[in-house]
Amino acid sequence: MSNVPANDILDNTSEPMPSRRSFFTRAVGASAIALPTITLLTSRKARAASKLPTRLTGFSATLIQEIRSDEDMHVPIIQNLLDDMANPLPVPIRPSPNLNMTRLRQHSLQAFLQTAAGFENTGSGLYHGALLNIQQTEEYFPTAAGLAAVESRHASWLNSLIGQSLVPDFDAVEAPINQSIVLSRVAEFVTDHRSTFPSFSTTEVSDANNFFVLDFVLFLEYIESAFYDLNAPIFAP
Repeated sequence: MSNVPANDILDNTSEPMPSRRSFFTRAVGASAIALPTITLLTSRKARAASKLPTRLTGFSATLIQEIRSDEDMHVPIIQNLLDDMANPLPVPIRPSPNLNMTRLRQHSLQAFLQTAAGFENTGSGLYHGALLNIQQTEEYFPTAAGLAAVESRHASWLNSLIGQSLVPDFDAVEAPINQSIVLSRVAEFVTDHRSTFPSFSTTEVSDANNFFVLDFVLFLEYIESAFYDLNAPIFAP
């Protein structure tokens, strides 16, 4: 990114930024960038606000499209791992949840980037926890580890775009995120009853639990994929 001109990153056209608490703020416990409300703007601040970016351009837009492509590809990758006669789940391949498109749809570039960062930081932490509970066999573990690395790369780049540390709180060792926290973060984006939410054992390492781990990860990947498919064409065309 160091060789990309600053004016190639953001398209500066007018649109006020939202003041509601962002998914990213909830996800990583960081303070969102302070944004002025319209009613409190002076004429000078109004002029400054009119220059706030509304979309990504150039190489940054290309990278958002790369993230979108990655998340879209993660869905069939995990589905293929679940498509196994040994899978003990009642429905071996979880269907996509019923999505709350109103909540998934973002209304400003700032909201989009913050929510995207929230998803990727959550995904990175979830995969971290998943790796602790999946058997280290050639069948599942290498793919899970590779997916975890991609989620982390996404998260760090998005964090930098919104002025946050590459790893939340500048931690040298990233902590896993447990299942209940993950579900609490994504609950607003689905309309399914909580009884349909996935879970896996954090004390049992077994063939059966491998599938429960993958089922949980697929649930999150469905939501992430839909989020980017809906918003990337708007904010990174």
